[in-house]
This record gives sequence, structure tokens and C-alpha cells, in this order.
Amino acid sequence: MSIALSLTAGTSLAQTCNCCTASPQLSFTTGTPQIGGGGCGTTKDSGGAILRRLDCGGLYFGGAGVGVPLPAVVPDQGRSILNITACSATTGALTLGATTPADSGSNRNCSAAGVSNPEYPGKNGCLFGPPLPIPNASTPATSSCVVNRVAQNATGSGNCTNGSANVNIPLFSDIYLTGDLLSNVPGIQPCPVCLNGTCNGGPRNGLPCTPADSASLGAAYPTSHDCPPPPSLFIGSLGIPFSLSTGTQTKTSVDLPAQQFVFCGFCANSVAFQNPPVPCTSDTNCSAASGFPTCRQRTAGAFGQTARTITETGAPAGVCIADGAAHNATEVSVFCIPPSFNATADAAGDLPGPGAVALPGQTTFLP
Repeated sequence: MSIALSLTAGTSLAQTCNCCTASPQLSFTTGTPQIGGGGCGTTKDSGGAILRRLDCGGLYFGGAGVGVPLPAVVPDQGRSILNITACSATTGALTLGATTPADSGSNRNCSAAGVSNPEYPGKNGCLFGPPLPIPNASTPATSSCVVNRVAQNATGSGNCTNGSANVNIPLFSDIYLTGDLLSNVPGIQPCPVCLNGTCNGGPRNGLPCTPADSASLGAAYPTSHDCPPPPSLFIGSLGIPFSLSTGTQTKTSVDLPAQQFVFCGFCANSVAFQNPPVPCTSDTNCSAASGFPTCRQRTAGAFGQTARTITETGAPAGVCIADGAAHNATEVSVFCIPPSFNATADAAGDLPGPGAVALPGQTTFLP
């Protein structure tokens, strides 16, 4: 009798964690960056010694020669919504797909490619997070503003019972080489800022806006898509093979004939990279006839050091998310960044090279 009661209770508990509603969605919103804590990842040398601890809410990029102080602070309050296209009430397994603005309510939180953005005419794809400032205190003129948008429809999987998720969401990162837009304001503002409900800087200077992130993140904030950067300062779009996970992502560098500690190879010669960029893992992927026979990145290593491995560690909610409440989680990604073919931007960012980010935030089931 006691065994039968135990089984019945267990079945009842499993059935209560059910995300299989009529039109379910999964939302993730970035939270407050934890800069200085070093709690979300590491870079290590060939012997396994830690070279650098990676901050939650910090964006890292470039090789050993990066000229921008790292990390860049990732905006909070960035929200992305996915459709749950299939689910299992038995196991909690979820299949995730892209949302359009009709599904999510806005081009600023959907996850589909090809969506028009009135804020950025001609640059399609749902916007991914608020504008991202990359201030460079060493050489302010090389500071930039990045607008991320979805390049391919998001796809992925997850689980209702613990809030885990793996999402493939390739991005276009639009780079605006802005320098400091507000030289009369303390700090560096590579993106226009939304202060007291008014855009400061950019083509909508003086017009109304709503902040999309927190002023407490630093002098470069708050930013808003209501306040886009000057179109004339756009230098190009980087195609980023971006995938997020609540698990662990690791990338290990390799030693190639022309360069050691290569995380993200692109076909090149001794002075330039092939344009359009051609990713590679060895020289055999590159054509001698093209004039770009060598596989390498701009500078060996990662994030200012000759690292062998990059690891970012995420965390699922760890509880059933079917209650519709916001649950703390961390999504991470380790990826490759191609060259922009702008000499100033590539020198400052040491591109092409690796990138890594950890996004602390909250995941929410939307029934």
C-alpha cells in the first residue's frame, strides 16, 4: 500500500510541471551584470592554470592583442521571446522556435530573421537586446556602438522541469564607429543615451525616448533603440554564429603552421583576411589560388592573453518553470567573431578572434 501511494504521489508531482498549454512561449530577460566577480567562466593556459576569470554580464572579444578594456558591460533588461512549438507533458522536453513581432508584441523582443525595423531602415531581423556600447578609455575615438539583430530564425530545445535551454540564434552585429558622442558629458558615450526621457546624441537628439536598460550600468547608459546611433558612422555588420546555453560552453585553441593558440581561424595571407570572410580550422580549408592560403586569427590567444581554453558556465533555473514566475538563470555563449574589414575597429577589437559572454537573468514560461 505504501509503495502504491508513493508512486501515485510521484506521478501527480510530475504532471504538475506541464508547459504544454495552447500557445506557450519561453522568455529570457538579462539581469544586472556582476562585473568584477569573475563568477561565470575562465580562460586557461596549456597547463590548465587560470589566466582570467570571466564576469557574469561581461562581453569578451579578441585575441592577445585586444586594445579595448575588457569586459564590455552587457545591458540588462534585454528580453527575447521564443515560441514553444512542441512539448512533452511526460518528460518536460520543449522544442523552441522563433517569434515574430505579432507573436511577441515587438520587434525588440522577437527572435525571427527578416523582420523590418523602423529604427534601422534596411537592416532587418528582430533586435537582440538594447544598443551595446563598447567604450575604449585607452583611445576614445575607437569606441563603438553595436546593434544586434537576428540573422536566422532562432531554434532550440529546453525542459520545463528545470528551465534548461539551448538556443541557436545567429546574429548580425551592426558596428557604428562612433567614438564619444557626448564629449561634454563625463565618461564615454559610444551610443546615444536616453536621459530624463530625452535622446542625447544621434539623429533623434532631443526627441522623446524610453530607457531600455539601467543608468546604473555606467556612464555609457541608459541606451535605447528610441535613440539609434548616427547612420553615417555605420562601418559594417559582423555575422556571429551565436548559440546560448544554460549549460557549459568551451572552446580550445589549436596550433597551426602560421600561428599557435588559434581559436577562430579565417583564411588570410600575411597582411589581410579574405573578404568576404572564410572560416577555417586548418590551411587545407583555404585556397592558395585565392591568395589567402593561411588559416589564422588576427592575434593568437584570447582576451589579452595566450590562452588555450575559454569556458563559460551557465545555470538553468533548477526548478519547474510552469508556474509562470521569473526564475534566475544564466545563459552563456563562446563564439567566433569575423573581421569587420575596418582597420580601426579590427585593430582595437583584435578581430577576427574569439568572443564569450555570460548573461545572468531570468527565464519565464508564458502560458
